[in-house]
Amino acid sequence: MIANEVLTRITAHANEEHQADLCHTLSARLGLRPRHIVGVRLSHLTAESVEVSWITLDGGHHATFRFPEAAVTADDVLEQLGRVLAGSRC
Repeated sequence: MIANEVLTRITAHANEEHQADLCHTLSARLGLRPRHIVGVRLSHLTAESVEVSWITLDGGHHATFRFPEAAVTADDVLEQLGRVLAGSRC
């Protein structure tokens, strides 16, 4: 089981340090141009899913993305997070 404090640190780090990456990856998944996404925020990261909120020129949006399989380690969380944000099943 992954400790909640690890999941909280991953979430905070992604939100604070990888905003451009989050916008770019999510825009590709949604079929939008990166400049149309003003900001992205991850929340409620678990071993099974992540909640994502984003703002576009049309307003605010929210979705929960379930991981294809539950993560067992912090590295698994990062891998699964990248996959769901990119819309990849591989």
